[in-house]
Amino acid sequence: MLVEGMSLADLIDAMFSGPLAHREAVRDITDALDDFVISPELGLMWHLRYIYEDEPGSLHVVDMEIATPDGTLASKDVWLRLSS
Repeated sequence: MLVEGMSLADLIDAMFSGPLAHREAVRDITDALDDFVISPELGLMWHLRYIYEDEPGSLHVVDMEIATPDGTLASKDVWLRLSS
């Protein structure tokens, strides 16, 4: 699955359903992005944004998106593939 590719949303769902603490899963996903070829091509400038739970003051991440100078990509629109 990682060689053929998966969406960032699928990776987030898989990591959040695993046995890791939620904050560890977020940290692991963030660290792992450097190991993937990301599509569409993001260019040199991009920023990972965390989307938090609706509760006021919540620091519970529920999704991520990538902001670029050309706009913001939802996690379902970002494709990850291990480099060959």
